[in-house]
Amino acid sequence: MVNNSLVKADTTQKGLVQFWFRESPALFMLAPSGKLQVKWNNVEEKKILFNLVKNLLVASGDEKLVIKPLRQQVWMEYPVPESFRLYWCSEATEYILKKQALELPKRRSELEAEKRIQKSRAELAKVRKAVDELRREFRFFREPTFNEVALKTGILNTRQLRTNMFLAGWKNESQETVKRNAECALNLAAWLSYKEKGDQNLSLMALCKKAIDSARIDTLKQAQIILKRYPDLVLKVEANQLRWPEETKAKWIQVFSDGPPAPQTWK
Repeated sequence: MVNNSLVKADTTQKGLVQFWFRESPALFMLAPSGKLQVKWNNVEEKKILFNLVKNLLVASGDEKLVIKPLRQQVWMEYPVPESFRLYWCSEATEYILKKQALELPKRRSELEAEKRIQKSRAELAKVRKAVDELRREFRFFREPTFNEVALKTGILNTRQLRTNMFLAGWKNESQETVKRNAECALNLAAWLSYKEKGDQNLSLMALCKKAIDSARIDTLKQAQIILKRYPDLVLKVEANQLRWPEETKAKWIQVFSDGPPAPQTWK
């Protein structure tokens, strides 16, 4: 959120993330538990910002983002005005007093805002698809570069593309960091595969446990993806080293344009 040019964000002393969409006064409060609170000023603002916040928030890992209404408060004057409406997120409730057919035509500004939202959502979906396809092409050894995504999507607006890539969960890391993470993930995938086979070699099982226990969560996730989707690329655990299959070496050279690192060895 901090890197998103469309959003202003900070945290409170209680650990809540509070954020605004620029040029909008509506304040969002996001708790670590996943609860989101916001006060809408009118229905038009809600229609626009609810769609924007669905594009902004990203679920953790392979989870699916779900926004489920919990409760709603309404402030109104009495007698109830003729234009009174009550909406529950994107759905209308039984409290709507007028039928849809009697509603006034949408204003030009509303139609233009909806078009911008639709275009923004279409571009985000295009970027997410491109990032996912490139990740699979690179066998999750590394993230695609900014230019690789730009060429694949044809989106050349630098600011908008970068924003959408961050919303798609893309990470901007140095080449050295990317290579180091890929090597760690490949090594860990080998140990995960070795553990599944249930080998009884005590010294190798000790190395296996040490590798798994000391791994970072993101490395563990990357290793599990490689093991599940590309088992032919998993390194082989031998008596004194992790052996790189020729296919894995070739894919590494294709992805990084240089030779793979030296295999992990032990006494």
